[in-house]
Amino acid sequence: MGIAALCVVLLAACMICGCTGEATTGTPAAEAPAASEESLVVFCGAGLREPMDEIAQVYQDRTGTGIRYTYGGSAQLLSQIELLQEGDAYMPGAKSYIDSAESKGFIAGSSPCIYHVLAIAVGPGNPKNITTLEDLTKDGVRVAIGEPTGPAVGKAAKKMLETAGYWEDIQDNIVVKSGTVNELLVYTSMDQADAAIIWEDLLDNSDLEQVDIPIEEGFIKVVPIGTLTFSENPDEAQAFADFVASDEGLAIFEKHGFEIYPSAKYGDA
Repeated sequence: MGIAALCVVLLAACMICGCTGEATTGTPAAEAPAASEESLVVFCGAGLREPMDEIAQVYQDRTGTGIRYTYGGSAQLLSQIELLQEGDAYMPGAKSYIDSAESKGFIAGSSPCIYHVLAIAVGPGNPKNITTLEDLTKDGVRVAIGEPTGPAVGKAAKKMLETAGYWEDIQDNIVVKSGTVNELLVYTSMDQADAAIIWEDLLDNSDLEQVDIPIEEGFIKVVPIGTLTFSENPDEAQAFADFVASDEGLAIFEKHGFEIYPSAKYGDA
């Protein structure tokens, strides 16, 4: 199957399932998997899928406790948590979502784990010669961003562009606002966008090229994992959260290209 055809399949899959479900099999986005004595329900940002799938497998092999993920945009997941008031843990794309959940009384405790750092993804060879945020405002540059009211990556991109003074100028160049960060890679890979603002760790195993954004102009945030107050298995939920934030869990994130917390480079972001 050609690269373009594969990308079409991936995009269709993302649009159909919303990047939600278990670590290995899909479940409907509108309902959370049922928890049991042998499984935990974890609401998780779509951009964390690869390391979190691996963490779930390691944890299940070691403890016998299964992990069932609902993946999606951070805001979407928080709305789902508020509606259902079920589940065991929440790991969104930025600490602000944990803070919001905590203000609603949903978070029993949380631990910082990794950093999310924004970067610009461009096609192989960087045909539009994009080297700065300002380049995204030039005529003829097609830009993909996350939906500003949806996933953490969209909210972060808007805040960064507003702070840098480019938000208004980039509007005519935005060709897609995606509901999940993974779709941004697909759009850029399919040449439906010349550049996308994404989390840099997603480019670790991608054919796309990365354009770094200077720290003083970019967006860096700590990503925590929190346990939920309505968990029916609070001790098991805390044990899993502790594993995610442990040296072993963080090593899995690092293997997948994430910067782990704490870092002298980024501090408390």
